[in-house]
Amino acid sequence: MKNKIKIFCLILVFMLTNTSCAKRRLDQLEARRTQTIVEDGGFNGKDDVFYPDNIDKYDTESYLKWYKNLQNPPKLQLPAPENPKALTNKQMVEDFNYVFNELKANYPFFGVLKRDYNIDFLGSYKKYLKRIENAKTDQEFIDEMTGIMGELNNSHARIADTAYVENTLKYYSKNWNTPSIYFEFLKMNKQVVRNRYDLKGEQTQDSQGESQKRALSFINKNKTTNLTLESPAEGIALLKINSMVDPEKFSQDEAILDEFLRNKHLYKALIIDIRENYGGNMDYWQKFLLPKILKNPKSVTNHLFFKDSDRAKLILADDTLNIETLKNVDISGVKLEHSSDLKNFDYYIKDTITVNPDESNKEYGFDGNIYLMVDKAVFSAAEGMASFMKNSESASLIGQTTGGDGITLGVINDVMPNSGLVFTYTNTLGYAPDGTINAEKRTVPDIQSESFRNSIETIQEIEAGNF
Repeated sequence: MKNKIKIFCLILVFMLTNTSCAKRRLDQLEARRTQTIVEDGGFNGKDDVFYPDNIDKYDTESYLKWYKNLQNPPKLQLPAPENPKALTNKQMVEDFNYVFNELKANYPFFGVLKRDYNIDFLGSYKKYLKRIENAKTDQEFIDEMTGIMGELNNSHARIADTAYVENTLKYYSKNWNTPSIYFEFLKMNKQVVRNRYDLKGEQTQDSQGESQKRALSFINKNKTTNLTLESPAEGIALLKINSMVDPEKFSQDEAILDEFLRNKHLYKALIIDIRENYGGNMDYWQKFLLPKILKNPKSVTNHLFFKDSDRAKLILADDTLNIETLKNVDISGVKLEHSSDLKNFDYYIKDTITVNPDESNKEYGFDGNIYLMVDKAVFSAAEGMASFMKNSESASLIGQTTGGDGITLGVINDVMPNSGLVFTYTNTLGYAPDGTINAEKRTVPDIQSESFRNSIETIQEIEAGNF
């Protein structure tokens, strides 16, 4: 019996030893293969493998050329994340300068910032630099960068947390048909980013030919039910929307919306409540919600302006955008507030948004009055809906002035080279149809109201003809 046990142990040791050796050999081969890919500019055409760190070796022109020649997205080489190395102060300063220069080249609201908050962001360079030079630890650097970005006073401009980076990677993994989104997807898969946020990274998934839009929301409210239907008063329906969710989640809200449409004859008025809705995906209201609710086509024309920068060129390389060089366009007939802000801008898009009723379902459209309930937390994609509804006269807005910045092509995601921190901002100077900068004037409701109950009572008065 003892001899059998000894033989078994020897066999087990032999198997473990050989398995371990085999694993080491495979690991060494994989490491050498990875190094070869790195030295080869990041792309192995034979195996369709790309090492994301090498995205930094491409300038805009060479990246777009490489991207346009892709037949399929390559497999990404994603070594396991490691503990990030402590930053030197020199590296901190380099990262700060990178962020500052990117904002200088792209950020559209320095004029708004000066008028609204009396902050000269670009003129404060030395003050900000001093704060970074005094940082001694990674956390102090993160805190200082968070504070500096905070002085832009725009919720699209921030240092991203782990949840945002992880969710954005997953969202962008479903799309590689847009050059700027795929560029950012590769950047956020870099080793230094995954080390900083302790992420495995994401491979590209099958997008089934559907191009995704840029994410516009930073806040995941984690509510199990996104759309709810209730009746706060007799003859009045209320649809509460927590966020503008992505297309793959539309079906979760569709049953609620269909229930309302089946019973719409019971209601003389509809309230759409987007209070505390921080945004998300513009397609939610443009392609899902409003086509089911509106009886007639509605349209607005916004005006978008961009600075001439590498990041703008990546976004504007999307051939679905009707981009024009500003100096070649006569916009003298368009009344725009603070038009002096445009002296630093080079590109223009006349952005006409049209929502057509979805006549594929016989229950489409609501005949009664529609009210949109808003507050100061309405931002980004939700703000885009508020601006559209007001300027197209699709609804009466009731509540408080919104948070703004909803007339935009979306959020830019960029990476600090040394720390791997992801920072975000918008690069669109968006004017509403009335010629106001949406991020500055926001959307003012037709009826001011400070509370939910007051709003309901006011709507009841209107519907009774007593307002």
